[in-house]
Amino acid sequence: MFSVVIPLYNKEKSVKKTIESVLNQTFQDYEVIVVNDGSTDNSLEVVKSFNDERIRIINQKNSGVSSARNRGIKEAKYEWMAFLDADDLWENNHLQVVDEMIKSYPNEKVFCTSFATCKNNMHHQKNNSIIIVEDYFKEVLNGYVICSSVAVIHQSVFKNIGHFNEILSRGEDLDMWARIGKYYRIIKSNMVTALYVQDSENRLTKYETNINKYITNYINFAVLTGYEKKYYQKLVVDNIKSEIINKNIKTSVKLLWKYNIKLII
Repeated sequence: MFSVVIPLYNKEKSVKKTIESVLNQTFQDYEVIVVNDGSTDNSLEVVKSFNDERIRIINQKNSGVSSARNRGIKEAKYEWMAFLDADDLWENNHLQVVDEMIKSYPNEKVFCTSFATCKNNMHHQKNNSIIIVEDYFKEVLNGYVICSSVAVIHQSVFKNIGHFNEILSRGEDLDMWARIGKYYRIIKSNMVTALYVQDSENRLTKYETNINKYITNYINFAVLTGYEKKYYQKLVVDNIKSEIINKNIKTSVKLLWKYNIKLII
């Protein structure tokens, strides 16, 4: 029922536990598509060490996480795409929780659960209440709504709104959630079923400074209104603050110049 898409680039220290967290699911009707995005370490060998016919490995030259996710979507056998980053982990009930949500809301196309960071305890989170996100931009201004390792999306959604933007290497997931949230309701469970690992081998935000690959370089405020405009204003301001903290002064100045310093007032 689920096609689990795992983009892989140089995660030899973490990908074994990630795949094990999938294989340990209580819900077992799925395939695992590992898209090896030109890894140069031993990541591929780690994946090959698993003897499970549900695991498929697709190799491609290094093209970025968006390209890897898109390749997985295109190669998928099933209608529901479940995404998992190669350094994050699922609780063993993740797919079971999502399957129950899909059965309860058969007309919806976008689902997600909740996650904890590696600094928090992800176990024993029993709050399985459901939130129906009608206005994505209003909701996201109050905090997290969806992230890649808890997102489960029907294939038809990508046919309607397009795939991950391969131009972007920072904020490509935010771009996707915003495009989805503009046209689809998001059904979210408060049950924590995933662990987001912040200190992994090669988190992109540690070194990516090319503004042409940022989501915040492609915002047209002239066509935005209401909560959507407020959301993107906050995104730009947060990006500028982050660049200043990381001493990427040129990038922060370019963003200030591009969008007018009045944005931060």
